[in-house]
Amino acid sequence: QAVQDIINQVLEKLEENQVPMRDYALKSSGAAVIHSRTSPSFRNTKGKVFLYSLPVLDYVRSPDLLLEPENHPGNCWPFPGSQGHVFIKLSVPIIPRAVTMDHVSGATFRRESISRAPKDFAVYGMKEEHEEQGTFLGQFTFLAALNPTQTFQLKEELSGFVNYLRLQVLSNWGHPDCTCLYRFRVHGDPAKDGGKCLS
Repeated sequence: QAVQDIINQVLEKLEENQVPMRDYALKSSGAAVIHSRTSPSFRNTKGKVFLYSLPVLDYVRSPDLLLEPENHPGNCWPFPGSQGHVFIKLSVPIIPRAVTMDHVSGATFRRESISRAPKDFAVYGMKEEHEEQGTFLGQFTFLAALNPTQTFQLKEELSGFVNYLRLQVLSNWGHPDCTCLYRFRVHGDPAKDGGKCLS
């Protein structure tokens, strides 16, 4: 376990070097997925997932995986089809400036999984959890085959800080059954008063 902890720390440092901006959607910093406002997970009912050599039917992965730094093959959140969304409570109120989307690294696996990667997506910011639409912050295309880690600059249309962000996936790269999301990061400017949500 100690060796694994050291490896995880090294990997986290490497990722910080690649994307030097702070991540306000990191679970260990207090961010969370609001499950009641997030698409259902893809259920694997074909028995293709194995645990200790035994097939596991109806295996489900949590969308919480999007907020964790581990980015190894298979450590993703799948949802059915090519369109879905995840609703994230940020660790502190921020004015969002950019988002970073990751897909799995490693050329061999990436070729096999590219059809499951998200393609077109949109981002919305909300001050309150119950807001239906939120403020549109931009629509982007994730070129998964080009680079497994891509950062996108958001539109600056907010009048104040937001507590929540909605990632809306509009399409994937061709897989008919599901889309797999790896890590999703949110960058921005935090409130200077220690976290009160300002208008």
